[in-house]
Amino acid sequence: MSGFSSLNVASRALAAQQRAIDVTGQNVANANTVGYTRQRVEMQSLASHSAYGLQSREDSPGNGVSAEKVIRVRDAFLERRAQQQAGLASQAAATAATYSQLETSFGEPGDTGIQSLLTKTSAAWSQLSTRPTDTSSRIAVLSSADALAKGLRTASAAVDAQWSNTRLEATDLVDEANATLAQIAQLNRTIQDSQGNGNPANELQDQRDGLVALLSKTLGATGVEGDNGMVDVVVDGNVLVSGTGASKLALTGGTDPLTMATAPVRLAVAPGGSVLQPGGTVGGQLDAMNTVLPSYQAQLDQVALAVTGVNAVLATGYDKAGAPGTALYGGSSARDITVVITDPAELAAAANPPAGTDASADGALADQVAQLGKAAAGPDATYRQMITALGIASRGAAGAATTASTVLGQVDQARLSVSGVSLDEEMTNLLVFKQSYAAAARVVTALDEMLDVLINKTGLVGR
Repeated sequence: MSGFSSLNVASRALAAQQRAIDVTGQNVANANTVGYTRQRVEMQSLASHSAYGLQSREDSPGNGVSAEKVIRVRDAFLERRAQQQAGLASQAAATAATYSQLETSFGEPGDTGIQSLLTKTSAAWSQLSTRPTDTSSRIAVLSSADALAKGLRTASAAVDAQWSNTRLEATDLVDEANATLAQIAQLNRTIQDSQGNGNPANELQDQRDGLVALLSKTLGATGVEGDNGMVDVVVDGNVLVSGTGASKLALTGGTDPLTMATAPVRLAVAPGGSVLQPGGTVGGQLDAMNTVLPSYQAQLDQVALAVTGVNAVLATGYDKAGAPGTALYGGSSARDITVVITDPAELAAAANPPAGTDASADGALADQVAQLGKAAAGPDATYRQMITALGIASRGAAGAATTASTVLGQVDQARLSVSGVSLDEEMTNLLVFKQSYAAAARVVTALDEMLDVLINKTGLVGR
Protein backbone atom coordinates (compact mmCIF):
# COMPACT_ATOMS: atom_id res chain seq x y z
CA MET A 1 0.00 0.00 0.00
CA SER A 2 1.38 3.41 -0.98
CA GLY A 3 1.51 6.40 1.29
CA PHE A 4 -1.32 8.01 -0.57
CA SER A 5 -3.45 4.88 -0.14
CA SER A 6 -2.70 5.01 3.55
CA LEU A 7 -3.92 8.60 3.58
CA ASN A 8 -7.19 7.41 2.09
CA VAL A 9 -7.47 4.78 4.82
CA ALA A 10 -6.85 7.38 7.52
CA SER A 11 -9.32 9.75 5.86
CA ARG A 12 -12.01 7.08 5.93
CA ALA A 13 -11.23 6.41 9.57
CA LEU A 14 -11.64 10.09 10.40
CA ALA A 15 -14.98 10.21 8.58
CA ALA A 16 -16.24 7.04 10.27
CA GLN A 17 -15.28 8.19 13.76
CA GLN A 18 -16.74 11.62 13.11
CA ARG A 19 -20.03 10.04 12.10
CA ALA A 20 -19.98 7.89 15.22
CA ILE A 21 -19.42 11.01 17.34
CA ASP A 22 -22.32 12.74 15.57
CA VAL A 23 -24.63 9.81 16.32
CA THR A 24 -23.49 9.79 19.94
CA GLY A 25 -24.39 13.46 20.15
CA GLN A 26 -27.83 12.68 18.72
CA ASN A 27 -28.33 9.99 21.36
CA VAL A 28 -27.29 12.31 24.18
CA ALA A 29 -29.54 15.09 22.87
CA ASN A 30 -32.54 12.73 22.92
CA ALA A 31 -31.80 10.95 26.18
CA ASN A 32 -35.07 12.26 27.63
CA THR A 33 -37.13 12.19 24.43
CA VAL A 34 -40.11 9.87 24.82
CA GLY A 35 -40.16 7.23 22.10
CA TYR A 36 -36.60 7.84 20.91
CA THR A 37 -34.63 4.72 20.02
CA ARG A 38 -30.89 4.66 20.57
CA GLN A 39 -28.90 4.73 17.34
CA ARG A 40 -25.59 3.15 16.43
CA VAL A 41 -23.23 3.41 13.49
CA GLU A 42 -22.51 0.12 11.79
CA MET A 43 -18.89 0.10 10.64
CA GLN A 44 -17.57 -2.25 7.99
CA SER A 45 -13.95 -3.14 7.35
CA LEU A 46 -13.01 -2.57 3.70
CA ALA A 47 -10.91 -5.12 1.85
CA SER A 48 -7.96 -3.94 -0.19
CA HIS A 49 -8.41 -3.48 -3.92
CA SER A 50 -5.87 -6.21 -4.58
CA ALA A 51 -7.96 -8.69 -2.60
CA TYR A 52 -10.34 -8.86 -5.55
CA GLY A 53 -7.55 -9.37 -8.09
CA LEU A 54 -6.05 -12.56 -9.42
CA GLN A 55 -2.63 -11.78 -7.99
CA SER A 56 -3.59 -10.58 -4.53
CA ARG A 57 -0.93 -10.74 -1.86
CA GLU A 58 -1.63 -12.23 1.55
CA ASP A 59 0.17 -9.42 3.32
CA SER A 60 -1.88 -6.71 1.59
CA PRO A 61 -3.62 -4.62 4.27
CA GLY A 62 -7.26 -3.67 4.08
CA ASN A 63 -8.65 -0.46 2.68
CA GLY A 64 -9.83 1.04 5.95
CA VAL A 65 -13.29 1.36 7.39
CA SER A 66 -16.66 2.53 6.17
CA ALA A 67 -19.56 3.83 8.26
CA GLU A 68 -22.13 1.79 6.38
CA LYS A 69 -25.34 3.01 8.01
CA VAL A 70 -26.94 4.24 11.19
CA ILE A 71 -29.31 1.70 12.72
CA ARG A 72 -31.77 1.78 15.60
CA VAL A 73 -30.84 -0.49 18.49
CA ARG A 74 -33.94 -2.43 19.44
CA ASP A 75 -35.24 -5.90 20.32
CA ALA A 76 -38.22 -6.82 18.14
CA PHE A 77 -39.39 -9.47 20.61
CA LEU A 78 -39.44 -7.03 23.53
CA GLU A 79 -41.13 -4.38 21.38
CA ARG A 80 -43.93 -6.76 20.47
CA ARG A 81 -44.30 -7.97 24.03
CA ALA A 82 -44.52 -4.38 25.26
CA GLN A 83 -47.30 -3.70 22.73
CA GLN A 84 -49.25 -6.75 23.88
CA GLN A 85 -48.83 -5.93 27.57
CA ALA A 86 -49.81 -2.29 26.99
CA GLY A 87 -53.11 -3.49 25.55
CA LEU A 88 -53.73 -5.80 28.50
CA ALA A 89 -52.85 -3.10 31.03
CA SER A 90 -55.08 -0.50 29.38
CA GLN A 91 -58.01 -2.90 29.17
CA ALA A 92 -57.59 -3.87 32.82
CA ALA A 93 -57.40 -0.20 33.83
CA ALA A 94 -60.60 0.59 31.91
CA THR A 95 -62.41 -2.30 33.60
CA ALA A 96 -61.20 -1.23 37.05
CA ALA A 97 -62.37 2.32 36.34
CA THR A 98 -65.82 1.00 35.39
CA TYR A 99 -66.26 -0.82 38.68
CA SER A 100 -64.83 2.07 40.68
CA GLN A 101 -67.32 4.48 39.14
CA LEU A 102 -70.18 2.06 39.84
CA GLU A 103 -69.18 1.92 43.49
CA THR A 104 -69.15 5.72 43.59
CA SER A 105 -72.61 5.87 42.00
CA PHE A 106 -74.12 3.49 44.56
CA GLY A 107 -72.44 5.31 47.43
CA GLU A 108 -72.22 2.32 49.74
CA PRO A 109 -71.85 2.36 52.61
CA GLY A 110 -73.42 5.74 53.27
CA ASP A 111 -76.42 7.52 54.76
CA THR A 112 -77.81 8.29 51.31
CA GLY A 113 -77.18 4.84 49.84
CA ILE A 114 -79.97 2.47 48.89
CA GLN A 115 -79.08 0.12 51.74
CA SER A 116 -79.68 2.90 54.26
CA LEU A 117 -82.93 3.85 52.52
CA LEU A 118 -84.14 0.24 52.65
CA THR A 119 -83.36 0.09 56.36
CA LYS A 120 -85.18 3.36 57.02
CA THR A 121 -88.22 2.18 55.05
CA SER A 122 -88.42 -1.06 57.02
CA ALA A 123 -88.07 0.90 60.26
CA ALA A 124 -90.91 3.23 59.22
CA TRP A 125 -93.18 0.25 58.52
CA SER A 126 -92.22 -1.28 61.84
CA GLN A 127 -93.13 1.94 63.64
CA LEU A 128 -96.44 2.08 61.78
CA SER A 129 -97.25 -1.46 62.92
CA THR A 130 -97.21 -0.27 66.53
CA ARG A 131 -98.91 3.08 65.85
CA PRO A 132 -101.31 2.45 62.94
CA THR A 133 -103.57 5.36 63.84
CA ASP A 134 -100.72 7.86 63.97
CA THR A 135 -100.80 10.07 60.89
CA SER A 136 -97.17 11.08 61.36
CA SER A 137 -96.15 7.41 61.24
CA ARG A 138 -98.05 7.00 57.97
CA ILE A 139 -96.38 10.11 56.57
CA ALA A 140 -93.01 8.69 57.64
CA VAL A 141 -93.71 5.52 55.62
CA LEU A 142 -94.65 7.50 52.51
CA SER A 143 -91.64 9.76 52.93
CA SER A 144 -89.19 6.88 53.33
CA ALA A 145 -90.80 4.97 50.45
CA ASP A 146 -90.51 8.03 48.22
CA ALA A 147 -86.86 8.49 49.21
CA LEU A 148 -86.20 4.83 48.39
CA ALA A 149 -87.86 5.13 44.98
CA LYS A 150 -85.84 8.26 44.25
CA GLY A 151 -82.67 6.47 45.36
CA LEU A 152 -83.34 3.62 42.96
CA ARG A 153 -84.10 6.01 40.12
CA THR A 154 -80.95 8.01 40.87
CA ALA A 155 -78.77 4.89 40.92
CA SER A 156 -80.34 3.68 37.68
CA ALA A 157 -79.83 7.08 36.07
CA ALA A 158 -76.19 7.01 37.18
CA VAL A 159 -75.68 3.65 35.45
CA ASP A 160 -77.35 5.01 32.31
CA ALA A 161 -75.16 8.13 32.43
CA GLN A 162 -72.04 6.00 32.86
CA TRP A 163 -73.06 3.94 29.83
CA SER A 164 -73.64 7.07 27.74
CA ASN A 165 -70.34 8.62 28.79
CA THR A 166 -68.50 5.39 28.06
CA ARG A 167 -70.13 5.29 24.61
CA LEU A 168 -68.98 8.84 23.89
CA GLU A 169 -65.46 8.15 25.13
CA ALA A 170 -65.23 5.00 23.02
CA THR A 171 -66.44 6.91 19.96
CA ASP A 172 -63.77 9.56 20.49
CA LEU A 173 -61.08 6.90 20.90
CA VAL A 174 -62.16 5.13 17.71
CA ASP A 175 -62.05 8.44 15.82
CA GLU A 176 -58.55 9.05 17.14
CA ALA A 177 -57.57 5.49 16.21
CA ASN A 178 -58.74 6.06 12.63
CA ALA A 179 -56.56 9.16 12.39
CA THR A 180 -53.62 7.22 13.84
CA LEU A 181 -54.09 4.36 11.38
CA ALA A 182 -54.02 6.84 8.50
CA GLN A 183 -50.86 8.46 9.91
CA ILE A 184 -49.10 5.11 10.13
CA ALA A 185 -49.98 4.30 6.53
CA GLN A 186 -48.64 7.70 5.44
CA LEU A 187 -45.44 7.19 7.43
CA ASN A 188 -45.01 3.79 5.78
CA ARG A 189 -45.04 5.54 2.42
CA THR A 190 -42.69 8.31 3.56
CA ILE A 191 -40.22 5.87 5.12
CA GLN A 192 -40.21 3.69 2.03
CA ASP A 193 -39.55 6.69 -0.21
CA SER A 194 -36.82 7.98 2.10
CA GLN A 195 -35.02 4.67 2.29
CA GLY A 196 -35.44 4.15 -1.43
CA ASN A 197 -33.56 7.41 -1.99
CA GLY A 198 -30.78 6.28 0.34
CA ASN A 199 -31.75 8.63 3.16
CA PRO A 200 -32.02 7.59 6.82
CA ALA A 201 -35.49 7.32 8.32
CA ASN A 202 -34.75 6.44 11.94
CA GLU A 203 -36.66 9.37 13.41
CA LEU A 204 -39.65 8.63 11.17
CA GLN A 205 -39.57 5.02 12.31
CA ASP A 206 -39.55 6.19 15.94
CA GLN A 207 -42.59 8.33 15.20
CA ARG A 208 -44.35 5.38 13.61
CA ASP A 209 -43.51 3.10 16.53
CA GLY A 210 -44.97 5.70 18.89
CA LEU A 211 -48.23 5.66 16.95
CA VAL A 212 -48.35 1.86 17.03
CA ALA A 213 -47.77 2.00 20.80
CA LEU A 214 -50.70 4.41 21.08
CA LEU A 215 -52.93 1.97 19.21
CA SER A 216 -51.70 -0.82 21.48
CA LYS A 217 -53.12 1.06 24.45
CA THR A 218 -56.31 2.03 22.64
CA LEU A 219 -57.16 -1.16 20.74
CA GLY A 220 -54.64 -3.79 21.82
CA ALA A 221 -52.95 -3.48 18.42
CA THR A 222 -49.59 -4.96 17.48
CA GLY A 223 -47.19 -3.94 14.75
CA VAL A 224 -45.64 -6.44 12.33
CA GLU A 225 -42.64 -5.15 10.39
CA GLY A 226 -42.13 -6.55 6.92
CA ASP A 227 -38.97 -7.00 4.87
CA ASN A 228 -39.80 -3.83 2.98
CA GLY A 229 -39.51 -1.75 6.14
CA MET A 230 -43.24 -1.12 6.35
CA VAL A 231 -45.30 -1.95 9.43
CA ASP A 232 -48.66 -3.69 9.33
CA VAL A 233 -51.03 -2.98 12.24
CA VAL A 234 -53.06 -5.95 13.46
CA VAL A 235 -56.06 -5.96 15.82
CA ASP A 236 -57.76 -9.22 16.75
CA GLY A 237 -56.13 -10.94 13.79
CA ASN A 238 -57.37 -8.32 11.33
CA VAL A 239 -54.84 -6.22 9.42
CA LEU A 240 -55.93 -2.59 9.69
CA VAL A 241 -52.82 -1.08 8.11
CA SER A 242 -51.20 -2.91 5.24
CA GLY A 243 -48.37 -1.04 3.63
CA THR A 244 -49.69 2.35 2.59
CA GLY A 245 -53.37 1.47 3.01
CA ALA A 246 -55.42 1.91 6.17
CA SER A 247 -58.87 0.64 7.14
CA LYS A 248 -61.43 2.65 9.07
CA LEU A 249 -63.25 1.57 12.20
CA ALA A 250 -66.69 2.41 13.51
CA LEU A 251 -68.84 1.60 16.51
CA THR A 252 -72.13 -0.09 15.71
CA GLY A 253 -75.10 -1.04 17.86
CA GLY A 254 -77.06 0.89 20.43
CA THR A 255 -76.62 4.58 21.12
CA ASP A 256 -79.21 4.84 23.90
CA PRO A 257 -78.71 3.36 27.38
CA LEU A 258 -82.32 2.15 27.28
CA THR A 259 -81.20 -0.42 24.70
CA MET A 260 -77.99 -1.51 26.46
CA ALA A 261 -79.39 -4.98 27.13
CA THR A 262 -80.73 -5.56 23.62
CA ALA A 263 -78.41 -3.69 21.23
CA PRO A 264 -74.78 -4.40 22.15
CA VAL A 265 -72.11 -2.02 20.92
CA ARG A 266 -69.56 -3.53 18.52
CA LEU A 267 -66.35 -2.36 16.89
CA ALA A 268 -66.28 -3.14 13.19
CA VAL A 269 -64.27 -2.35 10.10
CA ALA A 270 -66.26 0.27 8.22
CA PRO A 271 -68.32 0.06 6.19
CA GLY A 272 -69.93 -3.28 7.00
CA GLY A 273 -66.70 -5.14 7.62
CA SER A 274 -65.57 -7.66 10.18
CA VAL A 275 -66.56 -7.26 13.81
CA LEU A 276 -63.49 -7.01 16.02
CA GLN A 277 -62.85 -8.03 19.60
CA PRO A 278 -60.28 -5.38 20.51
CA GLY A 279 -58.17 -5.13 23.61
CA GLY A 280 -56.88 -1.94 25.15
CA THR A 281 -59.08 0.80 26.51
CA VAL A 282 -61.79 0.31 23.89
CA GLY A 283 -61.94 -3.39 24.71
CA GLY A 284 -62.55 -2.54 28.36
CA GLN A 285 -65.18 0.01 27.41
CA LEU A 286 -67.04 -2.45 25.18
CA ASP A 287 -67.08 -4.95 28.02
CA ALA A 288 -68.45 -2.25 30.31
CA MET A 289 -71.21 -1.26 27.88
CA ASN A 290 -72.21 -4.78 26.87
CA THR A 291 -71.70 -6.79 30.05
CA VAL A 292 -70.92 -4.95 33.28
CA LEU A 293 -73.33 -2.01 33.15
CA PRO A 294 -76.32 -3.97 31.74
CA SER A 295 -75.77 -6.55 34.48
CA TYR A 296 -75.95 -4.01 37.29
CA GLN A 297 -78.86 -2.21 35.68
CA ALA A 298 -80.70 -5.54 35.59
CA GLN A 299 -79.81 -6.20 39.22
CA LEU A 300 -81.14 -2.77 40.19
CA ASP A 301 -84.35 -3.71 38.39
CA GLN A 302 -84.48 -6.87 40.51
CA VAL A 303 -84.16 -4.76 43.65
CA ALA A 304 -86.94 -2.48 42.41
CA LEU A 305 -89.08 -5.53 41.63
CA ALA A 306 -88.51 -6.82 45.16
CA VAL A 307 -89.46 -3.41 46.54
CA THR A 308 -92.68 -3.34 44.54
CA GLY A 309 -93.45 -6.78 45.96
CA VAL A 310 -94.99 -4.88 48.86
CA ASN A 311 -97.91 -4.05 46.56
CA ALA A 312 -99.10 -7.66 46.64
CA VAL A 313 -99.07 -7.64 50.44
CA LEU A 314 -100.87 -4.30 50.65
CA ALA A 315 -103.59 -5.59 48.32
CA THR A 316 -104.57 -8.12 51.01
CA GLY A 317 -105.03 -5.46 53.71
CA TYR A 318 -107.10 -2.42 54.49
CA ASP A 319 -106.43 1.29 54.78
CA LYS A 320 -107.32 3.61 57.64
CA ALA A 321 -110.93 3.88 56.49
CA GLY A 322 -111.30 0.11 56.11
CA ALA A 323 -111.15 0.17 52.30
CA PRO A 324 -109.12 -2.52 50.49
CA GLY A 325 -105.44 -1.71 50.22
CA THR A 326 -103.96 -0.26 47.05
CA ALA A 327 -100.50 -0.34 45.50
CA LEU A 328 -97.85 1.85 47.08
CA TYR A 329 -95.38 1.73 44.19
CA GLY A 330 -95.80 2.22 40.48
CA GLY A 331 -93.40 1.46 37.65
CA SER A 332 -91.76 -1.71 36.45
CA SER A 333 -88.03 -1.04 36.87
CA ALA A 334 -85.49 0.98 38.79
CA ARG A 335 -85.70 3.64 36.08
CA ASP A 336 -89.38 4.44 36.68
CA ILE A 337 -90.32 3.24 40.17
CA THR A 338 -92.46 5.83 41.99
CA VAL A 339 -94.74 6.16 45.01
CA VAL A 340 -98.35 6.46 43.80
CA ILE A 341 -100.12 6.98 47.14
CA THR A 342 -100.31 10.61 48.23
CA ASP A 343 -102.87 10.38 51.06
CA PRO A 344 -101.42 8.79 54.23
CA ALA A 345 -104.90 7.48 55.15
CA GLU A 346 -104.91 5.32 51.99
CA LEU A 347 -101.89 3.40 53.19
CA ALA A 348 -102.98 -0.12 54.15
CA ALA A 349 -101.70 -1.15 57.57
CA ALA A 350 -104.50 -3.47 58.76
CA ALA A 351 -104.56 -7.17 57.97
CA ASN A 352 -108.22 -7.70 58.90
CA PRO A 353 -111.44 -6.08 57.66
CA PRO A 354 -113.23 -3.71 60.07
CA ALA A 355 -115.86 -6.24 61.18
CA GLY A 356 -116.94 -4.80 64.52
CA THR A 357 -113.49 -3.31 65.06
CA ASP A 358 -111.69 -0.18 63.99
CA ALA A 359 -109.50 -1.17 61.06
CA SER A 360 -107.30 1.83 61.63
CA ALA A 361 -106.13 0.32 64.93
CA ASP A 362 -104.86 -2.86 63.26
CA GLY A 363 -101.15 -2.75 62.39
CA ALA A 364 -100.61 -6.43 61.57
CA LEU A 365 -100.20 -5.82 57.84
CA ALA A 366 -97.64 -3.10 58.43
CA ASP A 367 -95.66 -5.61 60.48
CA GLN A 368 -95.77 -8.10 57.59
CA VAL A 369 -94.38 -5.44 55.26
CA ALA A 370 -91.63 -4.60 57.74
CA GLN A 371 -90.62 -8.27 57.84
CA LEU A 372 -90.23 -8.38 54.04
CA GLY A 373 -86.84 -6.76 54.45
CA LYS A 374 -85.63 -9.83 56.31
CA ALA A 375 -86.86 -12.29 53.69
CA ALA A 376 -84.28 -14.28 51.69
CA ALA A 377 -85.67 -12.91 48.42
CA GLY A 378 -86.55 -9.49 49.82
CA PRO A 379 -85.15 -6.18 48.58
CA ASP A 380 -82.57 -5.92 51.37
CA ALA A 381 -81.05 -9.32 50.63
CA THR A 382 -81.17 -8.75 46.87
CA TYR A 383 -79.42 -5.41 47.17
CA ARG A 384 -76.81 -6.65 49.66
CA GLN A 385 -75.98 -9.52 47.33
CA MET A 386 -75.50 -7.09 44.45
CA ILE A 387 -73.29 -4.70 46.45
CA THR A 388 -71.21 -7.57 47.83
CA ALA A 389 -70.64 -8.92 44.33
CA LEU A 390 -69.76 -5.41 43.12
CA GLY A 391 -67.19 -5.00 45.88
CA ILE A 392 -65.58 -8.34 45.09
CA ALA A 393 -65.52 -7.61 41.35
CA SER A 394 -64.13 -4.12 41.92
CA ARG A 395 -61.31 -5.36 44.13
CA GLY A 396 -60.52 -8.09 41.64
CA ALA A 397 -60.45 -5.61 38.75
CA ALA A 398 -58.27 -3.19 40.69
CA GLY A 399 -55.86 -5.99 41.56
CA ALA A 400 -55.73 -7.16 37.94
CA ALA A 401 -55.05 -3.60 36.78
CA THR A 402 -52.23 -3.21 39.29
CA THR A 403 -50.68 -6.50 38.26
CA ALA A 404 -50.93 -5.70 34.55
CA SER A 405 -49.41 -2.27 35.14
CA THR A 406 -46.53 -3.79 37.11
CA VAL A 407 -45.82 -6.33 34.38
CA LEU A 408 -45.95 -3.57 31.77
CA GLY A 409 -43.41 -1.58 33.76
CA GLN A 410 -41.09 -4.58 33.88
CA VAL A 411 -41.44 -5.23 30.15
CA ASP A 412 -40.86 -1.56 29.37
CA GLN A 413 -37.79 -1.56 31.57
CA ALA A 414 -36.41 -4.56 29.69
CA ARG A 415 -37.22 -2.90 26.36
CA LEU A 416 -35.60 0.38 27.37
CA SER A 417 -32.50 -1.44 28.57
CA VAL A 418 -31.94 -2.25 24.91
CA SER A 419 -33.39 0.71 23.01
CA GLY A 420 -33.11 3.47 25.61
CA VAL A 421 -30.20 5.88 25.90
CA SER A 422 -27.72 5.29 28.71
CA LEU A 423 -25.67 8.43 29.27
CA ASP A 424 -22.92 6.41 30.94
CA GLU A 425 -22.64 4.18 27.89
CA GLU A 426 -22.75 7.12 25.50
CA MET A 427 -19.99 8.93 27.39
CA THR A 428 -17.86 5.79 27.24
CA ASN A 429 -18.49 5.47 23.52
CA LEU A 430 -17.69 9.13 23.04
CA LEU A 431 -14.28 8.65 24.64
CA VAL A 432 -13.62 5.63 22.41
CA PHE A 433 -14.62 7.48 19.24
CA LYS A 434 -12.67 10.56 20.29
CA GLN A 435 -9.51 8.54 20.86
CA SER A 436 -10.04 6.67 17.60
CA TYR A 437 -10.45 9.98 15.79
CA ALA A 438 -7.28 11.31 17.43
CA ALA A 439 -5.40 8.15 16.47
CA ALA A 440 -6.55 8.43 12.85
CA ALA A 441 -5.50 12.07 12.84
CA ARG A 442 -2.10 11.01 14.20
CA VAL A 443 -1.77 8.55 11.31
CA VAL A 444 -2.46 11.41 8.89
CA THR A 445 0.24 13.49 10.60
CA ALA A 446 2.72 10.62 10.46
CA LEU A 447 2.00 10.00 6.77
CA ASP A 448 2.36 13.71 6.08
CA GLU A 449 5.78 13.71 7.73
CA MET A 450 6.83 10.61 5.79
CA LEU A 451 5.71 12.08 2.48
CA ASP A 452 7.44 15.34 3.33
CA VAL A 453 10.70 13.47 3.83
CA LEU A 454 10.18 11.49 0.65
CA ILE A 455 9.29 14.48 -1.49
CA ASN A 456 11.40 17.26 -0.07
CA LYS A 457 14.39 15.61 1.54
CA THR A 458 15.46 12.82 -0.81
CA GLY A 459 17.25 13.37 -4.15
CA LEU A 460 17.72 16.49 -6.25
CA VAL A 461 15.58 15.64 -9.26
CA GLY A 462 13.34 18.50 -10.18
CA ARG A 463 15.14 21.07 -8.09
